[in-house]
Amino acid sequence: MISGITVNYRSSRLLRQSVQKIMKFLDEIIVVNHSPEEDLTDLQSFSPKVKIYNRKNSGYASGCNFGARMAKGDILLFFNPDTQVFEDTIPFLFEILKKDSCAAVAPVFLNPDGTFQPSTRKFPELIHLFVSRTSPIGTLFSGSKTSKKYFGLDLHLQSNPVQLTDRFPLGGFFMIPRNLFFRLSGFDQRFFLFFEDTDFFYRLLESGFKIILDPRAKIIHFHGSSRKSKPFKAEFHKLKSMVLYFMKHNRNYLLIFSVSFIALVYCLILAFRYFINIPVKEKQWAST
Repeated sequence: MISGITVNYRSSRLLRQSVQKIMKFLDEIIVVNHSPEEDLTDLQSFSPKVKIYNRKNSGYASGCNFGARMAKGDILLFFNPDTQVFEDTIPFLFEILKKDSCAAVAPVFLNPDGTFQPSTRKFPELIHLFVSRTSPIGTLFSGSKTSKKYFGLDLHLQSNPVQLTDRFPLGGFFMIPRNLFFRLSGFDQRFFLFFEDTDFFYRLLESGFKIILDPRAKIIHFHGSSRKSKPFKAEFHKLKSMVLYFMKHNRNYLLIFSVSFIALVYCLILAFRYFINIPVKEKQWAST
């Protein structure tokens, strides 16, 4: 039994499209609604499989963990409201999960126009702070080797399943056995938004489990849709979570100080831009 889990925050339009596309491949869909002002009751008319839980927004990690506790399936599929599957997406992922006995499996993300969207990241190091999408100067390094490796821009050339050893799939869409998810205590709820997937997959690999990216399985990802209503707040949480991740997984105090200082500078730059009414627009991935 496969249980789909999605956390909604002001993404009801895309959520409806996502649920309509995916519901026939799942045994149940748990919708954790973190924006109760959005009425999602019509989703239940799509299928009796859909179950909606309205709750206070306590963060994405918390919402996913709650959804996992409510789910009945032995396989969990976490998917963002801004994703849409193809006919063979779920079958491919389920096949890999069973055949390869891997711990987690994820698809390749595509832009709405069908071009490749970076679907993994390397586990972050200090240098990656300058090439990440959060960086105010990231565009200066967009063509660098460091940037290409960090975003895994060569993975779209693969046609067979790839085992990830030094990088992780994005948490916006992945499949994992329920017992393993809870064995690792789920997502760390200290990460309100962002880096909960980085931390989770880091712990998964550290525990000796296998993660597979299957290029045959693809999804459409409407990047950043849920953050458009409060873009500065989203970027603030990303920076805060970045610092938390480095503090959790490093004992090098100089590194932690450097990351904290860079995060503070980035936050001040973002705050200044919003103060002078030059908001930071969501960057769109270029075709690859």
